[in-house]
Amino acid sequence: MGAAIALAALLGSTPPVLAMPTTIGPIGTVTLVQARVQLGMRAFVTGVPRCQADAKLCFGLVVHVVEVDGAPVVDPVWFFAQVDAANRLFDAIDVAFESIEVRRENAERAHIASRSDRDRLGRGEHDKGVVHVWIVRRLADVDIDGAEIRGVHWRDRADLSRRFVILSSIAGDRTLAHELGHFFGLPHSRYPVSIMNKTPRDDPPWELRGFHRDELSRMRRDRDEMVADGTLVQRKQRRGRPRRR
Repeated sequence: MGAAIALAALLGSTPPVLAMPTTIGPIGTVTLVQARVQLGMRAFVTGVPRCQADAKLCFGLVVHVVEVDGAPVVDPVWFFAQVDAANRLFDAIDVAFESIEVRRENAERAHIASRSDRDRLGRGEHDKGVVHVWIVRRLADVDIDGAEIRGVHWRDRADLSRRFVILSSIAGDRTLAHELGHFFGLPHSRYPVSIMNKTPRDDPPWELRGFHRDELSRMRRDRDEMVADGTLVQRKQRRGRPRRR
């Protein structure tokens, strides 16, 4: 079942499940490798969830994937899980995301070590109306020497309107959703239910966490402001069957 789901993702059809499996058996791995070879980097567009017909607001993701030795630093199935989780959590504010373009980035950007490194990512390759997502191998914590982080929402210090998300290859499947929360105006929080709360805790269980109702209100407001000023441009959705609730 796991391999079939992941293969369906790579081939461009969204499986009727809520989350990707964390492991894939040996036969499934071979099948996935073959599919990836067939599709190449296109799998970062064709192999991730698309906005469904009943999504009120659909926003595009431009994905920058670093390649090292001719291979991306993450598998497209990894990115499928990121977008899938973000779409499930943002459904509460009638928002969905889909990958519309993938751009290859060279190995010099595999390790983002400083604030200046982060700033340079957005320069010359930043289009208004979409969310740029950079996927790198390592992302240093610029506040703690020697530490790494899983992701960050970053504003170029030379032009604060130029902002984007950076994901490390060690990111968990809700890291994109967390960083998009920042993109939609949220700070870190203390709400136990919120994925914006970084405090280690067991309650509620990870699978039941999302956004607090107060956070949803703020995100709706920022969503509307970003649409009004052109920071985000709604995409036209294809006709299709509505999602299962």
